[in-house]
Amino acid sequence: MENILAVLLTCLAVARAYPMGASIPVGVCTTMTPNGGAAYHNATPQAIGTSPYTLTAVGPMYWYGQGVTVSITGPAFKGFMIQARSTNASVTTSLGSWTTTADTVAHTDCNALVHYNNSEKTNLTVTWMPPSMDKGTVQFMATVVQSKQMFWVGHVATQTLVYNATSAVTTTAAPAGTTVSSGNVCFMSSILMFAVLLICGMQMTSVV
Repeated sequence: MENILAVLLTCLAVARAYPMGASIPVGVCTTMTPNGGAAYHNATPQAIGTSPYTLTAVGPMYWYGQGVTVSITGPAFKGFMIQARSTNASVTTSLGSWTTTADTVAHTDCNALVHYNNSEKTNLTVTWMPPSMDKGTVQFMATVVQSKQMFWVGHVATQTLVYNATSAVTTTAAPAGTTVSSGNVCFMSSILMFAVLLICGMQMTSVV
């Protein structure tokens, strides 16, 4: 009985922590609008041109294994949802994954990062982890909730990212950041062979 009560209390805490969040209705993943486009606490999104928030991403390239810094700056806010999407309209799923913090949680259904609680936040900085393959040009989109009646949908980071195949190959082949070329290998082999011959020659001279 105690275990059941603990589970119920946990579920209740999670549900209260995500005004946009824990039980996201169908449609939110694509529209990024609280309640899937229905009135949210009898309110509708504010015009995006009136938003005091700025969404930024550090670019201009991405590759597997290298995190990308994404930030929301502006006055205090309580909730948010961020996704990485392809600029190709035919790609409807969000991309990559997110590194969570104490104030954030990854929403697996929407492949998005959302707030962990509705406490006030300012100047949020998070990390997006790119997918393992080229997904074309990537842009970041966000919804920011200032209050139950005041929220903005459709923030788009001005910096888009393109795939860097060269860095992806280097990162995969040498995670420690050290790249060894075939020329270096041949040069080192030549030095080793010369040293062996030199030592053998000295030994033969001493014997004679």
